[in-house]
Amino acid sequence: MSKLSIYDTKGKEIGKLTLDESLSRKVNSKVLYQAVNNYLASRHRGTHKAKKRREVRGGGKKPWRQKGTGRARSGSIRNPLWTGGGVIFGPVVRSYSYTIPRKVKRIALVEAIKSKIQKDNCILFDSISIDKPKTKEMTSIIKKLGIEKGCLMVVENVEDNVKMASRNIRDFSIRCRKNINAMDVLEHDKLAISEEAFKNLTGKT
Repeated sequence: MSKLSIYDTKGKEIGKLTLDESLSRKVNSKVLYQAVNNYLASRHRGTHKAKKRREVRGGGKKPWRQKGTGRARSGSIRNPLWTGGGVIFGPVVRSYSYTIPRKVKRIALVEAIKSKIQKDNCILFDSISIDKPKTKEMTSIIKKLGIEKGCLMVVENVEDNVKMASRNIRDFSIRCRKNINAMDVLEHDKLAISEEAFKNLTGKT
């Protein structure tokens, strides 16, 4: 069985956590694909809109008489065949979101964490707490853990001081364990997760 080192906020190794065998198996890319597609679809803003024939301005009067002009008959300048007319089967405002089973989302999150572990991009720490909401203190902790760029930090509960001290740090995000999904993990280069949150997410006791 493989093990992950556990660090304190000073970057010192204080122990090791034995990983479950399932975390060393091949990543289930099919489940990740389903979850990522679902999250991307939910983000898609379906605000595109083309005017239909009835919505185009003007066209109340017949352009010319029905017969005798030598031209094709026409009843309105709103005709989709005319420049500036309505659009046939054009895009309309809609939602692209759809639902997938909760179990699939749960599995996808574990698979995303697994992918970070297998690529050595996952760091475990015991807990995090600071006395004052100072960005300097939070930056110091991040540097000691070696997670300076493109990192997602996951904790069981985010303290107010930690949350406020993290707001101005570039390429860094901190989230509560209950509020993360597979997409959050995959969007970041590294994952730093507290021991308690890791055990709750992976089902490790």
